[in-house]
Amino acid sequence: MNLTEQIEGIEIKVRQLALKLERLERENADLQKENKHLKAGMEKQEATISALKDKLTDAQSTLSQKDEEESAHSKKLKQLIDQYIQEIDKCIDWLHNN
Repeated sequence: MNLTEQIEGIEIKVRQLALKLERLERENADLQKENKHLKAGMEKQEATISALKDKLTDAQSTLSQKDEEESAHSKKLKQLIDQYIQEIDKCIDWLHNN
């Protein structure tokens, strides 16, 4: 191999490397764009998750409060029913005695 052939071989390899570098730089730019897009999507989903967690907490609090109110209402109803049963028992006793 003479010097000219060696120089031409080096030039070909340099051009190939330059093309490869260009391709890798485009690929890198595309990947950076995709990464930025994915990060933006992830931030949006995190915001949505946070909002949903807040709504869930509010719903659980409301449900718990409603359960307590219903429990108190049920207790009052039970007392009222017990009172009616006692009055009915008194009426039945009175009817049996008269």
